Amino acid sequence: MVLEPEETDMNGQDRSIIAISGSHGIMHGYLILLPAMIPILQGDLGDIGTVGMLASLVSLFYGWFSLPVGFIADKYSKRLLIAASMVLCGGGSIVVGLSPNVPVAAVGLIVLGIGASLYHPCGYAHMALVSDENRGRYMGYQGLGGDMGMAVSFLTSSILGAAFGWRMTFIIWGVVGLAIAAIDMLVIQDIACEVDPTMLRKGPVETVRRMFATAERRTMLLTFVIVIASGMLWTGVSNFIMVYITDVKNETLVIAGGLSTLKYTVGALAMLVGGTLSDRLGRKRLLLFGYSLFAVSLVALTLAPSNLLVLAGLVVVLGFAFFVTQSPMNALLGDVSHRDTVGVTYGVNFTLKYGIGFFTPALAGWIAASYSLNHVFYFFAALSAAAFLIATLINER
Repeated sequence: MVLEPEETDMNGQDRSIIAISGSHGIMHGYLILLPAMIPILQGDLGDIGTVGMLASLVSLFYGWFSLPVGFIADKYSKRLLIAASMVLCGGGSIVVGLSPNVPVAAVGLIVLGIGASLYHPCGYAHMALVSDENRGRYMGYQGLGGDMGMAVSFLTSSILGAAFGWRMTFIIWGVVGLAIAAIDMLVIQDIACEVDPTMLRKGPVETVRRMFATAERRTMLLTFVIVIASGMLWTGVSNFIMVYITDVKNETLVIAGGLSTLKYTVGALAMLVGGTLSDRLGRKRLLLFGYSLFAVSLVALTLAPSNLLVLAGLVVVLGFAFFVTQSPMNALLGDVSHRDTVGVTYGVNFTLKYGIGFFTPALAGWIAASYSLNHVFYFFAALSAAAFLIATLINER
């Protein structure tokens, strides 16, 4: 069944953008919950290696389920799919909070990962279709929402975790997700988009062929490779930044949560700045700037003394450098995509970003156990340098 797009007015469209961006933030907040709770789990979910595997499990389902969702997003209501994302994320979080053992917690995290996978193809497809001229800016709005969600999650989760424990923190966030789902159903309006009727009857293989049948296929493929490196960086750094600050830099859990919040708050601004500037200066320049600076700042973090002001300054640079690349990268995919396969494009995008990068927390956990947490961040710096080198090959028009 194909749902007809609803007529949208300007105010309704603005409200939809706010609701979709807010849902993006809540969804990313769920992905931060487990990493934020690592310092206070106290072995309840196993050692750090087991927790790394659980985090990879979330990323696995989060990434690979984005692919089938991409096909659905071009044919069905994006509003319904975004609301369903919130329901599954919230329900999965409650299951984790109530879990009596690791296997049940793993089931809850799988449900959470599947719920998170529903968001990106739908949310990003909506933003890509809102405007051609200001696509980067609208991606920036959505990115701002996502980063603010991570910032709030790090801070609130560390505070709630310290006050009530990790289980109650998961339960509270679960209730929030169910409430957001109800708001999405009331506020979001599906944007009108003309789609070739024959595309609605085509199978996945034909749809993917249509997606790659673009004059800018080389740019699309290079961007997808950068997306893979970006996904590995995001899942890796977000899962280990708090434990690095507490264990290596000897700061408290609340300080670590506050620094992580600062990182993502700055990142939220960087999302908007990067998207807006990429509309004027081009996507490639922002990619080169961001990934080069991120690589340097990761190495600087390992060399920095355990001084709060120094750490805060480096966290600001880290947040800006990485997230200034995200809106240009996502907008670039919208630039080279067909309008009737934009959902599939973003489905492939986030499958590559998190489906291939899902093993990064487990790999980083192995590096930390075999060598040190400093070596984990050297590895992340090398990944960022690789993304920079690949970006130099893009011939942007």
